[in-house]
Amino acid sequence: MASNHKLVCARAARQQFGGAFQQAVRDYRWAKLAAATLKGLDAYLPDGLSFLPLSYLYDDEVARFAWEGAVMKENQDASTRPSSFRVLARTRPLQLSEVDEKLYESLSSEGGNHSIIVHDGRVHRDGRTIYTNHSRFCLDGVFPQDASNLQVYQEAAQPLLRSALQGERSTLIFFGQTGTGKTYTARGVLEVMTEEIFQNTQEVTLCCYEMAGTRGGREAFFDLLADRAQVKCLTGEDGNVHVRGAKQVLCRSAQDLEEAMAKAFEWRSSECTERNEASSRSHCILELHFPSGSLGSVPGLLRIVDLAGSERNFETQMHSRSMAERGGLINYSLLMLKECARVMHKQMKQLGEKTEDLHVPFRRSRLTHLLRSSFTDPSHQTTVVATLSPSPTDVEHSLNTLQHVGMMRSARAWEDNTVNATTVAEGETSGAAGGFDVVQGRGRALHSKLQDARKGQLNLHAFQMKTQVGGSIIKKYEGDSAKLETFIDARWHRELKVKVQEDLWVLRDADMEATQVLTSWRQEQWTASKAHDLHRWDAKMLQNFLKSLELPGEVRIPSTMTGAQLKRLGPRGLVALCSDAATADALQLALHGERQRDALAAAAHRSRNARMTALGNHKVHAAVEEPSDFVDVDFVVGEAASAAP
Repeated sequence: MASNHKLVCARAARQQFGGAFQQAVRDYRWAKLAAATLKGLDAYLPDGLSFLPLSYLYDDEVARFAWEGAVMKENQDASTRPSSFRVLARTRPLQLSEVDEKLYESLSSEGGNHSIIVHDGRVHRDGRTIYTNHSRFCLDGVFPQDASNLQVYQEAAQPLLRSALQGERSTLIFFGQTGTGKTYTARGVLEVMTEEIFQNTQEVTLCCYEMAGTRGGREAFFDLLADRAQVKCLTGEDGNVHVRGAKQVLCRSAQDLEEAMAKAFEWRSSECTERNEASSRSHCILELHFPSGSLGSVPGLLRIVDLAGSERNFETQMHSRSMAERGGLINYSLLMLKECARVMHKQMKQLGEKTEDLHVPFRRSRLTHLLRSSFTDPSHQTTVVATLSPSPTDVEHSLNTLQHVGMMRSARAWEDNTVNATTVAEGETSGAAGGFDVVQGRGRALHSKLQDARKGQLNLHAFQMKTQVGGSIIKKYEGDSAKLETFIDARWHRELKVKVQEDLWVLRDADMEATQVLTSWRQEQWTASKAHDLHRWDAKMLQNFLKSLELPGEVRIPSTMTGAQLKRLGPRGLVALCSDAATADALQLALHGERQRDALAAAAHRSRNARMTALGNHKVHAAVEEPSDFVDVDFVVGEAASAAP
């Protein structure tokens, strides 16, 4: 896990070079559209030939990444796969304040493949390379940004409601960072659900309580229908967990249910944070108990859980001690929710095999203890809706959310399709899961714990990156002794297929990754910064410049003269080439303007390079602070590109 300081630098990089990262997002989206178009040529072309145009138009990694998401669609049957534990995702649109700041969308959705793409813009530690990591997370379903609460209800909540009306137990969980619309989505779903409830039953019993931290670093349950009176969470004789002492409100109409829920929500704990003026700082649980005879013979239960938003350490600098304690409890309970789901799926995959039974650690957290039946009862229907923010400043949050909910899925691509290193060497493949100790794939989806441990060493010892495959570290000791240690960095290795130890290499939590180095953007910036350098103009560029001027007279410059030759003429030489003095003065004024634009473009180029170097060295203040002679890089370079002859 990268340090908080480095994460702040990454966010600053996306703000400083938003135009470049936005172009990388466009490249992926256009590549995906082109891949879907070229798919229709498969019937007329030999195998693999339809992919070639895409590889010529876009970066090879981006082309292959888009092809796999738009054509191969390995996760397209996710919505039809039977599972009692489903994971969905909803992305909110950019807010007005984010649009005013000219932020770009860092998330893309693949509806046909049921996956979310995170576009993570970064500056490399060399201070010269800017790149984007495209990470694909496959889920059981994704909602587009324009999806309504009705669509979310029909896909996520309606099957659970019908199951509860049949006398079963079901749970709907809303998961995500602060400010992504969890509570908005939850209340919108409840509004739609209330209308359908009383179309199938005449009454329903409501319980609403929250789980929040108390003094002493512990968690407790508080009844939101009884002025936050404390209640207990106990296991009943039936093996299910119940909240004892909670007030139950009998509702016989939609209006009664809406009024009871509104009263409960008024008592929910919330605090002002850096991310949200009214952030929910507790897990809110709403239970709907259906009487026997609604559509089934036994009582049914639908539990709706609106989880508190997760926050990173670098966004909690203004938190008090009590807020920090509650935040730690929230993050721990969310971590255990992911861990219980992961162990549950792993245990299901080992059924029938001669392995030891895996115990689901639901007692490690009060939240997972309450949701025990979601992990231990196969008939219990559970749906998790992850809410995401498309803002580039929230990329770390989006990755964290998707990594957590991705672990909750019953079918992960890298778990079901892991290739054994021995069989790869023999040219064979095996569908059996090989665990975390098998490295496979193109190499972009690999991450080295050892490299994370060496982050501090890079600041203390001489480091020399030799190739994109690896490098070396020189460890200097007392005296003249030194030790050279060479390593292979699998994050940059495309064809690495070896078996290593579990504590050394682990697979990234994304199902697929592609790294796009923005070399074309750097070349465009360099070209634009030199667009007004008269010394670099060839004869054609000089003639185009003269044609763009509105001179009073005629200029007799040879068609073979370059900008460097014109620059050496001086004022007298220019007068000799012009038909009159007024034309010579106008030409000299135009050339003086070009020299000023060239100075501004050069200053902008230096400023951009300095900021990139500072961010590569994780010096965020040096990159963000504006000096007295600050030059607007994007404006100057844009002007240079538009005014280039």
